[in-house]
Amino acid sequence: MARKTAKGPAAGSDPVVEGIPEDATALPPKEKQLGSSKAVETMFRNATRAELDLIALAATKANIMISLNGLIISALMISGAFIFAQTAAFLLPAGVFMMTAAASIIFALLAASPERAGVFTALREWAVAVFRRQARLRDLRDYLDRRHDAPEGEPINLLIYEHRVRLTRDENWERMQELLRDRDEIYHQMTDQIYWLGQVADRKFRFLDVSYTVFRWGLLASVIAFLSVKSFIGLFPGVGGSGAPRLQNLGIAEFEDIYEPSAVQQLADGRILVVEDEASRAISIMSLAEDGRLVENASTDLKITRAFGRKLSDLEGLSIDDANNVYATTSHSMNNDGERRPDREQMLRFRIEGNAAGQIASYTKLRDDLMAADDLKAAIRELSGEEVDFEKLNIEGLSYYREARHLLVGLREPMAGDMSIALAITNPGEVFDGTAAPRFGRPILLDLKGGGIRALSYDPVLGSFLIVNEIEGHEGNRYSQLWSWSGEPSVPPEPIALPDIINLNNVESIDSIVVDGQPRLLLMSDEGNEKKNKPARYMMLEYSQLGG
Repeated sequence: MARKTAKGPAAGSDPVVEGIPEDATALPPKEKQLGSSKAVETMFRNATRAELDLIALAATKANIMISLNGLIISALMISGAFIFAQTAAFLLPAGVFMMTAAASIIFALLAASPERAGVFTALREWAVAVFRRQARLRDLRDYLDRRHDAPEGEPINLLIYEHRVRLTRDENWERMQELLRDRDEIYHQMTDQIYWLGQVADRKFRFLDVSYTVFRWGLLASVIAFLSVKSFIGLFPGVGGSGAPRLQNLGIAEFEDIYEPSAVQQLADGRILVVEDEASRAISIMSLAEDGRLVENASTDLKITRAFGRKLSDLEGLSIDDANNVYATTSHSMNNDGERRPDREQMLRFRIEGNAAGQIASYTKLRDDLMAADDLKAAIRELSGEEVDFEKLNIEGLSYYREARHLLVGLREPMAGDMSIALAITNPGEVFDGTAAPRFGRPILLDLKGGGIRALSYDPVLGSFLIVNEIEGHEGNRYSQLWSWSGEPSVPPEPIALPDIINLNNVESIDSIVVDGQPRLLLMSDEGNEKKNKPARYMMLEYSQLGG
């Protein structure tokens, strides 16, 4: 009978191992390699995208600053001469604002610039080396290339273009193959690339922050400078120059779009009203610049001319009364074909309010009234011994005589021999109200050395009427002569000498005007030519320049 072997540990077995579970002796599991998790790959993808979005955002904000400041600089350069030339003090806030915009746009350009990140560091190192006499101008390229290369002793990162572009095509392929075989190196270079993108974004946002800061504080400084200058000029008006404008005196200026001014009158609001011979541009209203220049406005002129609703041909005279009613007259002469035309036979009364003409009244029978005025013709014959023929009627002067409330009409033609004729309408209000025909006062004969009246205006500074006509010189040439007349028929006019430097021919318009509280004598010449694009000219005189 077989004997059973007792169960127990086998011979030679290790008593320490006995009783330990079998799975406890297995090898530990291998550690997962870095990046094998999908979350890590997603992290790299999102981080890269975030850095690229930041760089794009910086570029967008930089473009906004470039556009905004570029517009500001352009506007200041274009309009600066018009806005600030009149008051030089305002060049200070304008200069501050322009410098602010220029500095802001420079830093915005640096933020948007595609320059490599190390270029400014390289420039700084090169400048220091030049200062220390360790480098020269030709070494600048070496300093820039040194910054573009990968740091010495470190491998090239193929994901960073600054490193990659230094390689040849074959070198790039060889290094790429090596990189693809090493997963750890791939993640290392991806990490390095994200860091490099962050450096680029940081550089752009630093420049962008400076750009916005300069603009913000520069704008505040510009506002403070403007308010300071404005307050200073308010306290000391003489400093800004507004209290004493640089009026033109002897300088002859040229119009832009006025060719044949035949009469001028300053309105109550300070603007200048001018009439011309041509119906297409019969009436113009101009404002006065501080230096005395006349500023035209074509759209306003067209609007006012159309407001009359009629053709106004050969306007020749202007005046204004105490109630700011404006009086105007056409020449009442025949046209070049010897024909009478209704548009050339009008006397007008109207008001200018703002940029509109209103309360327009007219009288169109003056020529017929004069031709039928036998008493008037007889009075002229009695005074001069000459017969006058109003068929030759040509009116070129008009002035409201405030003391007598008469409307004086100056005739270029006819003349009573060598004497010029001025007629007084004694009831202008009734005439334009339509309640009566004109009543004529006793005719006034003036010795103006053989020339008919070309312009007639009352001058409150001189306290007399100013008359312009043309007389013949010693050499047979005709020139414009200025006269002063007291308004008394028995007192002859006296010639007024103009400065020798004046060279205005065919003067037909004259008026005493006020520019910023200073009286000036405004003269205009009817010597322009629209076909030749040659505008008429005008000038202003101080009264001290007039001679007896």
